[in-house]
Amino acid sequence: MKTATRRTLLVIGVILVVVVATIYGFLPKAVEVDLVAVSRGPLQVTIEEEGRTRLKERFVVSAPTAGYMRRIDLKVGDPVRKGQTVVSLEPLRSQPLDPRSRAEAETTVFAAQAGLNAAIEKERAAAADADYMEKRLERIANLYSKRYVAQDQRDQTASEAKKVRAVQLSAKAAIDVSRSELERVKTVLKNFPPGGIAEKANTVNVSSPVSGAVIKIYRESEGAVHVGEPLLEIGDSKNLEVRVELLSSDAVKIKKGGVVLFKRWGGEGTLTGVVRIVEPAGFTKVSSLGVEEQRVLVIAEFTSPPETWRLLGDGYRLEAHFVVWEGKDILQIPASGLFRSGNEWAVFVEDNEKARQRTVEVGQRNGLTAEIVSGLQQKERVVAHPDDSIKNGTPIRSRR
Repeated sequence: MKTATRRTLLVIGVILVVVVATIYGFLPKAVEVDLVAVSRGPLQVTIEEEGRTRLKERFVVSAPTAGYMRRIDLKVGDPVRKGQTVVSLEPLRSQPLDPRSRAEAETTVFAAQAGLNAAIEKERAAAADADYMEKRLERIANLYSKRYVAQDQRDQTASEAKKVRAVQLSAKAAIDVSRSELERVKTVLKNFPPGGIAEKANTVNVSSPVSGAVIKIYRESEGAVHVGEPLLEIGDSKNLEVRVELLSSDAVKIKKGGVVLFKRWGGEGTLTGVVRIVEPAGFTKVSSLGVEEQRVLVIAEFTSPPETWRLLGDGYRLEAHFVVWEGKDILQIPASGLFRSGNEWAVFVEDNEKARQRTVEVGQRNGLTAEIVSGLQQKERVVAHPDDSIKNGTPIRSRR
């Protein structure tokens, strides 16, 4: 009797354990979730876009005249003063002669020398005629004084003497012309060396228009340059602004004088700035995905002390956050806790370790945080990242 009773009790016990285990297995288990408290605090809505720094004013130093530029000793980043000579231009060098041109030049020199000799001989003949006419005029004048010749003969001789003197003067001028022509053709054969001490007076020194630093050197080595050719750029790295290309749909939300925050610029902390201008004309730009976008250029200025961003230079990258809305005491939750329920926003609120779906009214939002206008109270806890495993009434427990 006792053995049968024990056996019966054992079977009943095993059956009870199996039933309890089965029931426990079918009971809903609590889902581990991240719970965050509804809080109050400041909230900013910003438009974020990558920007580039640039100089407000850059001055391009160009060649005022064609010439041979000496090598520029300055390097990018070197400081310069207003009025300091940054580029020196010498007169252009003469071109070397090829064998044919040299032979032609030598022949021209020989012809010019012969022309000079001919002019000298003509001047000698004119001088001899002039001497003869001077003597003849003197004899005619003596005879006229004694009334042996007529006055007409004396006047004719004087006229001839003037003509001969004019011919002589013309012959002397012809000698000067021939000598100048000879010197001209001789210069073609000369090989002019690079500019030296004797040519310093002909050197054109180009000075810096402002004080600042060298930003870019277009050409460092010496060589011939044309009129107006850019040589280098000068600017003041302390006079920077930020250039940002925004989508036109975002640009309309930004006003002149708006606050800008500059982050991820390479230094510590966040820099502040202000919108100086939103350009009225847009332009089309193709994105990295091949989509045509209408962009607008927005220019901002730094308002942070210069010593905080003195390491920035022209063309440096940073992230610009344009503040389009700001509140100080705003009821808020993480934006990841919101989900759509029909045409309304909803959240899962923790209530006695169960998730309770609740409809909320959402105000301003940025990428991480959303303003709650109604539907929640401060210090209530909501599910930060709801997924399909969570329904209304699902048991939940915090991971922390």
